[in-house]
Amino acid sequence: MWLLSPLSWLLLAVVAGIPAWHVRSRFRAPWRGCVALALLSLLAMTPLLANQLLTLLERAEPIDPGCRTDAPTVAVILAGGIDLRPADAGDFSAIGIASRRRLDSGLAYWREHPGTTLVITGGPARLGFPAESRLLAAYATAFGVPDAAIRMETKSTSTWENALTVSRMVPAVPRRIALVTSALHMPRARLIFESSGFEVCPVRADPRYMPNDFPDALLPGSSALRKTEAALHEFVGLAYYRLRLWFERGASG
Repeated sequence: MWLLSPLSWLLLAVVAGIPAWHVRSRFRAPWRGCVALALLSLLAMTPLLANQLLTLLERAEPIDPGCRTDAPTVAVILAGGIDLRPADAGDFSAIGIASRRRLDSGLAYWREHPGTTLVITGGPARLGFPAESRLLAAYATAFGVPDAAIRMETKSTSTWENALTVSRMVPAVPRRIALVTSALHMPRARLIFESSGFEVCPVRADPRYMPNDFPDALLPGSSALRKTEAALHEFVGLAYYRLRLWFERGASG
């Protein structure tokens, strides 16, 4: 969403700042507002702020000791997007980096806990594309996971739908699961899966936080911009999910 990009804020500050500059002698507030927005935009594109936002999302919550001593026998892996149009359902070269890293963490869990079933969830990125879960399943098979150890959910197109469709799969998925997704995405994913009746043992993949290196941490950059955009997307998504759950519980109560 373009409104969640500091680059969009900077563009807005520049566009609005041109007329505000010409009337600044009479109306100072608009000009000052544009300057403040531009400075905020630049700050949001620095590693300093980007990594601080990531820290708030990626910091690990206490994990139930039972997750280590009695690990779940099912790992639910959430697809995280593709980079290009797949040639077919077996073309796992189209898998995006977030999806690949999530699946790599799922494969590591599978190797660490023999007998684990991988439930891979994710529908098509676009109409006519194969489901992302099929691409990830092909990737897992190429790395030695037998077909019997893989289940796929091929319809969902959001984290909310991931949880609901997995909760309705037949045969039923056990209520106690290892949930595999990006560390940045885990708070939102865990919220909706637990609200759907699952007991979650989090498996965080693809942490994006990096320690700040001064003075470079004060310089705006494209990598920091992408991190900030991703973090803002998660904050807004988390707030929306909490609000939606609150309304649904109120309606059912």
